[in-house]
Amino acid sequence: MSQPLLPPRGIFVPTRMIFYPDLPSAVLVTWIKLRSLAWDGWVTPAFSISELASIIGIHPDRLNRHLSNLQDISALAFRSDGNSRILVSFPEDPNVGAENRAEDRNLSDSKLLISEAKASLDPPSYFPDRILGYLSFQDEQEPFPY
Repeated sequence: MSQPLLPPRGIFVPTRMIFYPDLPSAVLVTWIKLRSLAWDGWVTPAFSISELASIIGIHPDRLNRHLSNLQDISALAFRSDGNSRILVSFPEDPNVGAENRAEDRNLSDSKLLISEAKASLDPPSYFPDRILGYLSFQDEQEPFPY
């Protein structure tokens, strides 16, 4: 029995790919669909450009542009098998946008808090000494009689 073309459960999409600021959404969807075809490893089966475009659901010219765009940012590589078909391969950990990661950018104007900044704003204790006018239980207080 041959292996199914599509993954039975899904694939992992790295966060770097999802939030890469210079990657158009249509190109990301193409990457996801191509990666789905290589779900059992790191290389797709060999397809002609027209077969691959048909499977993905885009025009072959658009597929060529998306492949070039994705190869330019090192999200994939493709090569010919010598029979007018291509193989698309993926790095184990795409280094896409490593220089544009959100944690490396200056977020001083942002309303979002980085985890370190948020941690420093938290009070030392989750519960204040007085909650709604009632004293909180203190360790030095004697427990209630039973």
